[in-house]
Amino acid sequence: MKKLLIIYIAIFSLALIPLSNVVNAGTIPTFSIQGVTEGEKVTIVTQNYPADKDFVARMGLLGTQGIDGTVVGTVNSGDGGSLVFTFDIPAELQAEDAIAIRLDSTTGGYYSYNWFYNNDFGSHEGGTPADDAEETPEEPSEPDETPEEPSTYTGIPTFTITDVVEDENVTIVTDNFPAEYNFDVLMGKIGTQGINGIYVTTVNSGAGGALTGTFDIPDELKGESKIAIRLQSDTDNYYAYNWFYNNDGNEPDPVYTGIPAISISSVEPDESVTVELHNFPYEKEFIVLMGKIGTRGIGGIEVTRIDSGDGGDFTETFEIPAELEGLNQIAIRLQTSDGVFYAYNWFYNNTESASTPEAYTGIPTFTISEVVKDESVSVLTNNFPANYDFDVLMGKMFTKGINGIYVTTVNSGEGGALSGTFSIPEALQGDDRIAIRLQSTIGGFYAYNWFFNADYP
Repeated sequence: MKKLLIIYIAIFSLALIPLSNVVNAGTIPTFSIQGVTEGEKVTIVTQNYPADKDFVARMGLLGTQGIDGTVVGTVNSGDGGSLVFTFDIPAELQAEDAIAIRLDSTTGGYYSYNWFYNNDFGSHEGGTPADDAEETPEEPSEPDETPEEPSTYTGIPTFTITDVVEDENVTIVTDNFPAEYNFDVLMGKIGTQGINGIYVTTVNSGAGGALTGTFDIPDELKGESKIAIRLQSDTDNYYAYNWFYNNDGNEPDPVYTGIPAISISSVEPDESVTVELHNFPYEKEFIVLMGKIGTRGIGGIEVTRIDSGDGGDFTETFEIPAELEGLNQIAIRLQTSDGVFYAYNWFYNNTESASTPEAYTGIPTFTISEVVKDESVSVLTNNFPANYDFDVLMGKMFTKGINGIYVTTVNSGEGGALSGTFSIPEALQGDDRIAIRLQSTIGGFYAYNWFFNADYP
């Protein structure tokens, strides 16, 4: 009888699955976003999904890949392939601008993830609602038949990563390998488990057990941040796989938190602007755009592209486009091509103005300090830029105040912490919850919040 080993072990310890469970070697389950109703639900379309698997769906903050996110339901993949599912957005994420979503199979180790902007988009046509899911996934089921094992070998072959030299080689240590088998060493992109990967070499397991080997990283995979590696025998279907970070020492990618920001350092009129970039994510390509004031640089003139390298704080100088020469104020924006990361500011196109915004960094916010039902709301600002006019807008819940009812205009004066009390528009009186937004008339600054329309405190 053909021998087959079956196991489910966490990554970095090791993961092994039976060959019979691979739906289509070389394919990876993925899904795309079909439609979103802001703050309510999202519909996805799967591709290459394995058949008859239960998947637990989770949502979380952008950048988490949905790992350890809020469980929003469970679905069965049925015949597999392309399927349409609809999930409710959990209450704690309904006000987020962007949300990560992830599906993990309860058996077999399949997963995929994506993210979406939390605003109205597409449609929910054909979406199957998810069933309520338990937090604890099902345990892997036992195979129908007990595989026949070699008479002299018991257990499961595994291996761990002990060292990596970036773009050069990886060193592993095996455990419990069967004796006297030839194993092909394959490498591939992350998520492939090394199936149909690039052939590196063949090694013999000799006496078996614990062995050490160092293998060259193929040219085609150099530059990849993560790489899958697989060892599989040429007979009897023994195999094991793992993955590693392609950097010296196999260190995890740094986790990015916060928001990138720009401050203006100096200006050479009609020639160049020098900016200080703060808290930028690492190894991202940013497009540098400039445009007229009030545009926030959106759709602006592309000046150049830069790589953020190690990220964090650094200084760059950019030429002012000829089309903007002579303008008194200019907007500048840096954004990744996918639009996930961005920052913007503006500057006076001269060297003498005392009110240039280079001293301002960070993000303006405000909190709700008092509410008189159907009459007024009081706010306390934090880190507002100085000497800007801000329009006060109110609207329905989940609108973030965008295109809301105009209430008044206030000036931020010296900036920082300011307090203000604003009347609730008649059209919103009686609403249970109300969104409020302050946005500058120039410069692209804004902040939003919401409050219960009830006496507080």
